[in-house]
Amino acid sequence: MIYNFCGGAYKTFSPNLNAQECVNFEPVVDKHGGKSVISLRGTPGLKTWCDPSHYAEVRGIHVMDDRLFSVVGNTLYLINKGGDETAATTELLTSSGSISMADNGTQLMVVDGRFGYIITQATSTPTLTIIVDGDFPLNPTTVTYQDGYFIVTYSGSGRVYISDLNDGTNWDGTMYFNAEAKPDDSLALISNHRILSIFGSDTIESWYNSGATVPFDRQPGSTQEIGIGAFKSVASLENTIYFISNNLQICKLEGFNPQIVSTPAVEYQIAQYSKTNDALGFGYTQQGHTYYVLTFPTGNATWVYDVSTGFWHQRASYPSPYESRWRANCYAHFDGKHIVGDYQNGKLYELDYETYTDNSEVIKRVRAGPSIHKDQKNIFLHEFEIEFEAGVGLSGGVQGEDPQAMLRWSK
Repeated sequence: MIYNFCGGAYKTFSPNLNAQECVNFEPVVDKHGGKSVISLRGTPGLKTWCDPSHYAEVRGIHVMDDRLFSVVGNTLYLINKGGDETAATTELLTSSGSISMADNGTQLMVVDGRFGYIITQATSTPTLTIIVDGDFPLNPTTVTYQDGYFIVTYSGSGRVYISDLNDGTNWDGTMYFNAEAKPDDSLALISNHRILSIFGSDTIESWYNSGATVPFDRQPGSTQEIGIGAFKSVASLENTIYFISNNLQICKLEGFNPQIVSTPAVEYQIAQYSKTNDALGFGYTQQGHTYYVLTFPTGNATWVYDVSTGFWHQRASYPSPYESRWRANCYAHFDGKHIVGDYQNGKLYELDYETYTDNSEVIKRVRAGPSIHKDQKNIFLHEFEIEFEAGVGLSGGVQGEDPQAMLRWSK
């Protein structure tokens, strides 16, 4: 009999119902008559690309004008295509926690939940300036850019503030609008296709540039009665916005309408975490597959949705014998490379399918298939065959460890 061993993660509240695991494997679907409809491919390894010897969280990375900027702890680095870094002479006023970044082509803005900063580069050393304008909003959590304006949230209110045109250092206290279809706080925002999506604790509103004095107006009929569950979870990929909602479902915005992409099994697992509002998300496309990556730092877990197949899988690193969240904390596509920042040690890695370690640590991959039965009855197995890709181990004195596979079963 053919056993559908390959598939995504689907572990429910009861192992008797379904207990499928898929860790560091991604299901690949063949729609062109191959030998197998679904196979499992190992997720890419993390190949060290830049090591600034600054042991701290990579809080964010961003590409502006073909240059990569990285914030590690309280230090901002400019990194060239060879992976060499130059630190800004001025430091951020905070050293931990998520940041948000956006640029207008010549200025890069960073907000860290307490302060705002503008980064420029007239020389080989980047210049970081703290925004001191008294009209700059307090405790900004997210920033985006659209039509010449930097746009930031004002923590603890429904207000959204707009910078002067083409200048993130100057702010007018009258240049704001209230995203208050309901009286909830504005927690996150993002510009996509020149539509400004504003995520509140209970609603999502869409605004457009109307050309008025305060240039943004609410799109009629666009308000959605669903809020965001973690402001750092918002990510744009394939012209679509993904996020975790206030009811702990993973959603995407189709036009103005949220569509659920999580499964009941994924939602059950997320609900078990003691804290979920610290979730952080990013998206990327590699070798024809588009992924939404969602990490729960307190839950110590990373879930990945493959937009191309609809399957979910988990990614994990093993800095100790025990499974931990994936090391990737943030993402940028730079110089043809998929670059991610480590949540712990300051390193930047390249996502590489030909690298079989995470920061030189062995990658453990786990697949637990569905229960084997026939018409709800037990069956006896005299032989069980799993087909692997052969001839990919070490040979000819190559350094490393030969891949190994272990099988466990229960009766």
